[in-house]
Amino acid sequence: MPLDVRNLTISLTSGEKMVDNISFSIAKGEMLSIVGSSGAGKTTVCRTVMGLLDTNYIIQGRVDYSGENLLALAKGRLQKIYGKEVCYILQNPMTAFNPSVRIGKQLEKTYLKHNDDISKTEIFTQVEPILRRLGMEDTKRIWKSYPFALSGGMLQRVMIAAALMNSPRLLIADEVTTAIDACNRMGLMKELRKLCDEGMSVLFVTHDLRSAANSNQILIMNHGKMVEYGSTQKIMESPKEDYTKYLLGACRLERRERA
Repeated sequence: MPLDVRNLTISLTSGEKMVDNISFSIAKGEMLSIVGSSGAGKTTVCRTVMGLLDTNYIIQGRVDYSGENLLALAKGRLQKIYGKEVCYILQNPMTAFNPSVRIGKQLEKTYLKHNDDISKTEIFTQVEPILRRLGMEDTKRIWKSYPFALSGGMLQRVMIAAALMNSPRLLIADEVTTAIDACNRMGLMKELRKLCDEGMSVLFVTHDLRSAANSNQILIMNHGKMVEYGSTQKIMESPKEDYTKYLLGACRLERRERA
């Protein structure tokens, strides 16, 4: 099991709970979507899995990656896992890049952290197909561009490419469709589904139930608590909890208003 989270509770040192007793698992080749409104605790869960929370938080429970509890591993072991086997796509692409360094240089630096003895030309050859797969045709121009010369949606896809270029076993995608238009959003979700079919596991975070339709499982969160958890078909067709029904109703209402 690539990821198995058990009884995860995250509290501030003041005692306030940000996440309260969350459990879920993702098998190889599966996509699990965590769905909820802003403040539900979705990103806090992701940042915990990636070891990005600071000392203001108290973490209880287990976060097992391939049988190892990430919360208890030594720093050296974690450095070998993060960025190579487990990758995290941040929800704000505008702050993910150094504005004064060309995109290609930043991708090269990221790639070289986990790969030795490879030339810059070989790095471009390795990464270009991923850029094209994500809908970017003018790859040489993008490679030479500064971040400010690209749109938010383009930067989002470059950030996804940066996460994919080391072929991770687990991809954590935090609100990656927010900065992308509707057409490209559908294409991106299809690509994430293809990655799962190829064996990658995906933890997908969104506030929109429609974007979670391609996942295998859905976890509904609200105010740090687990509201409902089950197969995507079960959640979509037979929701049990009022909050899940509310989210589904909001999606249907939005579709009718756009029609």
